[in-house]
Amino acid sequence: MKGKIIITAFLLITILQTSTSLTIPDADAPMSLDIEEDIYRKLEDQDLFREGKTKIALVSDVHHYAPSLYDPASPGFQEFSQNNEGRTVLYTTEMMNILKTDLLSRGITTLLISGDLSVLGARETHEDMALILEGFESSGIEVFITPGNHDINNPRAFRIIGAGTERVESVDPQEFRDIYEDFGFNEAVLTDPGGLSYLARLETGLYLLSLDSCSYERNEDRGYSVSGGFFRPGQYDFAGKAIDLAQKGGGKVIVMTHHNFLEHYEIDHDLTNFMINDEKRMLNLLMDRGVKIALSGHIHKSDIKRHERGSDSFYGIATGSLQIYPHSYRLIGRDSNELLVSTADLKENMIRDGHRDILNYNRNIGLSRSFSKRYESLLKDTPEAEARLMAEYFYLVNLYAQQGLEASLPDSVLHSGGLELLEASGGRMSGFARSLPLDSYPDDRNARIPW
Repeated sequence: MKGKIIITAFLLITILQTSTSLTIPDADAPMSLDIEEDIYRKLEDQDLFREGKTKIALVSDVHHYAPSLYDPASPGFQEFSQNNEGRTVLYTTEMMNILKTDLLSRGITTLLISGDLSVLGARETHEDMALILEGFESSGIEVFITPGNHDINNPRAFRIIGAGTERVESVDPQEFRDIYEDFGFNEAVLTDPGGLSYLARLETGLYLLSLDSCSYERNEDRGYSVSGGFFRPGQYDFAGKAIDLAQKGGGKVIVMTHHNFLEHYEIDHDLTNFMINDEKRMLNLLMDRGVKIALSGHIHKSDIKRHERGSDSFYGIATGSLQIYPHSYRLIGRDSNELLVSTADLKENMIRDGHRDILNYNRNIGLSRSFSKRYESLLKDTPEAEARLMAEYFYLVNLYAQQGLEASLPDSVLHSGGLELLEASGGRMSGFARSLPLDSYPDDRNARIPW
C-alpha cells in the first residue's frame, strides 16, 4: 500500500454500511486509507521513555459512557455513535482494560488523565469510570485526574431509550470531587479552596500541579457544556503558592490542564475553543517560577509546541484521544536533567492480543464520519474522482496530524492533487487541509525537554 491513496470498492461499501449500522466489520477487511505500516516499525526505535527512571503515562479524552445508559442495538445508540460526541463510546470499558494491560507491561507506576473522563458528564458514567480507575490502582498504577469540559454540569447528560433519550443527572464540582477523591484529591498536599485544582507529589522531587481549566458554572443556562478554557481569579494565587511549596524542597513541577496554553494548530482560524482564556497571564506566572512543561488534551492531537520568552522555554505537550484510532497516549520518563516524552499507539497490541474487532470498529466509525460523510457531501457539487481525491487528502492529512506524524506524510499524499482541489473549493476545509502538514516543532511524538 506504500505511496498509494487507494480505497477499494469493498472497503467503501463497508464504510458506508457502517454509517447506518453498528455491525462489526470483517476482521480481515483491507486496511487502506491508513498510516503506513513501516512508519510504526520505525517509531519503535524512537522510544525515549525507556531511558527515564520515572514511568508516567498521560491519557486524555477517554469519553466514557456507562454501558448501563444504552442498548447498543437500539436505533438511538446507532444514531448517537455517528455524531461527534458518540463516536467510539461502545468500547470505552474494554479500551481502558487494554490500556491497563499495556501500562503494566511497560512498568508504568503513574497514570495522568487530562480531562473528559466522560462523554456527557452523567453521574452514572462517572461512578462507573471511578470503578475502572480503582482497578488501575489495585494493580499498582496510581491515578491522577483533572476535569474536562464534558464532565461537570453537563445539561446533555442522558440515557438512550429506543430511538429517543431521557435526561439523567450530571454532577456538580463537589460531586465530581467526591466521586474521584482517590485519584489526586486525597493525595494532594495543597488544594484550591475555590475549585478543583490541586498540587500532588508524584514521587520524591516531582510534583503535579493539576489546574481545573473548565468553565461549567453557566452550562445549564446555555444548554451545552462550554468548550473553551477558563481560569478563575483565585487560581493564579493558588498556582503561585503551589509552585512555591513544591520548589521549597527542590522539587520540579509538571502542570496538567484539559485545555491548552499554546496553539497546536498552525491555522488562520479562531482557536478559542481549544485554548484557555488569558492564557498568557498564567503562562507568564509559570515561567516566572521556572515551570517548563504543561500537559493537556482536548484537541485530540499528539502535538508539542515550544514557547520562548527571552532565554526561557516552555513546552506544551498535547495528547490525542485514547478512544480515537489508533488509540494514542503519551509515555513520560525523566532523569535529573531531562523529561523524556514518547508516544504509544495501542493498535499493534490490540491486533496481537485478539482485539482486532474493536480496532476495526473504532477505525470504521472514524472513516464513516471523517471520510465517507465528507465524500458524500462533496459529491453533491463535485465530480466523483475529484470528490474522492479531496476527501482522501483531507482524511489522511488529518489522521497523520492527529498522531503527530505530519513530517511522515508520504509525497504521494501531499502531491495527489487533493490539496489543490480543496483550495480551489475555498472554505474552512481548505484552510485546515493546507495548514495541517505544517508544524514548527521537529518531532511531535518524541522530545527531550531540559528541566
